[in-house]
Amino acid sequence: MKQIIINVPIGKIAVSYEDDFVTEVKQVASQTRAVTNKDPFAKEIQKQFKAYFSGELHDFNLPFLFKQGTDYQLKVWDQIRKISFGKTKTYGEIAKKIKSGPRAVGNACRRNQLLLLVPCHRVVGATGLGGFMGDADGSLVRRKQWLLDHEQA
Repeated sequence: MKQIIINVPIGKIAVSYEDDFVTEVKQVASQTRAVTNKDPFAKEIQKQFKAYFSGELHDFNLPFLFKQGTDYQLKVWDQIRKISFGKTKTYGEIAKKIKSGPRAVGNACRRNQLLLLVPCHRVVGATGLGGFMGDADGSLVRRKQWLLDHEQA
């Protein structure tokens, strides 16, 4: 497995990949040093993330694999991937679609290991933003708001 760490407007993200498939995208501590690789797939990853954050790319075109996840989580993540750039759905809307409950959908979002590729930030509460990556009201929720604002711009 290889990994690159990219500076983006919401902090730093680590993208892990193997055999030209992204296997994980996650936030990392701000003091983590940026790491690049020169292989063609790493360059493509960096190019697409840069284009997304500059507003030039709306849909990532990177092959990915889920390294873990229950059948239920995979079903939720599949629904989330269908939410268009700049749009949102509530936890309840997704739950209704898969005959589940909103809280279970939120728990599946929390377990998403492919930040931005599976855009859980586009899933919001019925009366507010909802959480983000396990955070209910702190800096991670502010990152969710930033991502939603970015996609509305």
